[in-house]
Order: sequence, then C-alpha cells, then structure tokens
Amino acid sequence: MNIKLLILIAAFILSLVGISCFGGPVPYLFFFFVLSIPIASYLYLFFVMASLRIYQKPDGRNMVAGSPSDLLVTLHNESPFSFSSLRVICYSSFSSLSGIEDSTVWELPPHSSIRMQTQLVCRYRGEYKVGIKQIVAGDLLGIFTLTYKIAEPLSVIVAPAMIRLAELREEDPLPDADRDSYANRSEPDIPVREYVPGDDVRFLNWKAVAAMQKLMVRERIGEEKSGIVLILEPKRSGAREEDYLPPENKVLECLLALGLYYVEHNIPVDVIFHADGVQKLPLRGPGDYERLYAAMLSYSFREDAELKELLAEHGALAGYSCLIPIVRRFAAEDLEWLQELNVEHAPVRVCLIEDAAVKAAVPAANARKAAHNNSVLKQSVATALKAGQLEAAAKTDRSPSLSKSGSSTAAEPGYGVRILRIGAEQAPGEVL
Repeated sequence: MNIKLLILIAAFILSLVGISCFGGPVPYLFFFFVLSIPIASYLYLFFVMASLRIYQKPDGRNMVAGSPSDLLVTLHNESPFSFSSLRVICYSSFSSLSGIEDSTVWELPPHSSIRMQTQLVCRYRGEYKVGIKQIVAGDLLGIFTLTYKIAEPLSVIVAPAMIRLAELREEDPLPDADRDSYANRSEPDIPVREYVPGDDVRFLNWKAVAAMQKLMVRERIGEEKSGIVLILEPKRSGAREEDYLPPENKVLECLLALGLYYVEHNIPVDVIFHADGVQKLPLRGPGDYERLYAAMLSYSFREDAELKELLAEHGALAGYSCLIPIVRRFAAEDLEWLQELNVEHAPVRVCLIEDAAVKAAVPAANARKAAHNNSVLKQSVATALKAGQLEAAAKTDRSPSLSKSGSSTAAEPGYGVRILRIGAEQAPGEVL
C-alpha cells in the first residue's frame, strides 16, 4: 500500500483525536488541513484529465497479423500547470507496442507534448481495439491516482497472416513424387498411345518412350478427379474475444497455408466454407488464392453454425482424392456423419486445432486417460471404416516472439495443429 497514504490516514486519525481530547484552534486547523489534501488532489486530477489531449495516428487501419506497423502516440498538455505523474496503459491481450511500458511514469510541463513513435504488432486476425487503453494520472504529492479510460479507443482490422506450410508444421512436405498435380490427376494405370502433333507434352510417358523408342503419351480416360477439398469449420468456440480469437486465427492460418501450398504446386483444391450459405471456391491459380484471402479477411465465425449442418447443406463429397476438415474438435461420432457424405471413401486428414498450453499442462494421469480415449476413438474409426487405421501425430506450433525496445517477451505457447489420418496410409497430394 502507498506509504504516503498511510501517513495521511494516520494524520487524519490524529487530528480527530486532537479535536476530541483537546479542542482549540490548532487541532481544528490541522484537521481541516489534512481533510483538504484529498479534496485538492482530486480537483487537480480532474483538471489534468480535462486538459490532457491524446492522439493516436496509425499507419493505416488495415494491418496484417504478426507484421509490425507504425503508430504515432502524442500526449499534449493544454493547461498552464505541470502534470507530474502520467502512466499509459495499453491493450495487451491481442497486440503489443514497442517502447511503451505500463510502469513508465511521464511528466508533462505546461503547454508541451510527448510524441512516441512506436511499432504496433497485432497477434491475431480480426477487428479489435489496440493502442492506448487508459491513462493513470497521479497528484503532486504522489498519494492519489485517477484512471481515465479512453472514450474512443483505436480499432483496427487485422488481416490473417500468409504463412508457408513449413512455418505451420515442423517437418517438410512430402517430395514431388507424392503430389497429385495437374499433369497427373486422372485414374492410375491408364493406357498409352503414340504421340500425335498437338498432344500436351506433359503427358509423355517416358518409361514407354524408352521401351518403345518412340514418343508415347498417356491416354486420359475415366472421370477426372477434382483433387483435394479443404473444409472450414464455421463454429465460433466462445463468447469472449480472449476465447475465440486465438483459435480462429490458427484455423485460418492453417487453411491459407494449405491453400497456398497446393496452388504453388499445381494441385487442384476446393475450399468449402459458410458465408451467407455454403460457398465452394476452387483454387486453380494465384488469382483464386487472392479471392480466398479476401474472403477470409471478412469471414465471420458464428456460435450457431455447425460443421455437420454445413456439409449436410453441401451434400455428398464426391470426386475428391482427399478430404481435409480444419476443426477445433473431432470425435468418433463426427466421423460417422462425415463418412456418410464421403461416398467414395476418400482418405480424410483432420487438421485439429488444439491449445498447446493446455496440452502441456495436463498431468501424467490425465495423459494416460487421454491416451485411453484416443484408443477408443481409434477403435470407433476402424469400425466405421471397416479398414484403415487412425494415426495421430501431435504437431505443436509456437507463436512468434513479440519484442519490445530494450526487452523481449517469451514466445507464447499458442495453438498447435494435430493431424488425424483416416483411411489410406498416404493420400494423393499428401502433405500432412
């Protein structure tokens, strides 16, 4: 507790004792003097708040998660009196400001300003408040303080970060031989024929060329596979921003990283998500990926939306070589309705977004219980598929460290991606 405040309280009690026991002008003068200190202090503090001007000028309102952006903060004293003690409290749940510490005490002489050029780093995608949250002013004696909450805080729109698959996961993707590219997306073991002018040279079968000593091309027959489908879970996982922003950010990072990887490697992929109804966006090139990124910038998760309802509205998932749902939770019963729509029994790779900090804090007893539950899930999966095996490989991801000038903060555990492999041991285009 503030020692000066304790001394003031003791002086006030002493003045009351003096009035009660002795009387006279001196005890009363001392009593009114002690009583006037808090009154004068709070009048001064209210005057400080009325005369202080706060300006925040960001480098644009649209930002990208994890990328620093310039922010100019100005504190201006319009009064003829000095402000002896000012502390700036910033929003810290989803962003950080370099060079501004909550413990730093500022002094503003009359008619002067303090200009702070800082770096603002927003951790998560979404729209939320950043910058200065409140001002704590102290009186001249250092006894009382008054906290003023900013009436119009700075609000920004943060776009999701475009990260590579290697940044999302710890191991490198599979080699080119395991990819289902545009040049080889029909059924395997198709016949070959002699090359004729006009045929696409990408379909030359070099083994047949070497064996027959003439140009031979693969003859494409059968139904063409559409490649891979990414399914975005639409459900919001909490009511508070602290609960739903971090996992939603990781879900979108995972979706965009996979989409970017498949586009760069010419692997056909469709994205199914909910936005005023079921939407299916095919990704066949950079232009399609830009449209996906723009859609995810304004995408809104909803508490009343369910992945099961999204896929039921979409209908059967046919013509795909692999299904990749990106979800927050997945159980054996979820597999049952997913397989009902998976009419061609394509392999399923579930990207499960989990809280790495919670996983790290689970004691050994709970870990054994979780292993038992995972075993039960494996058995349920095997029963539903009548073949295949569930493999779980925990892959954790750590958020980048956000550093301040002159100091650094430890990296947050954040959310990790765990892959549940259901069906064939390796799917065409497998990268998970």
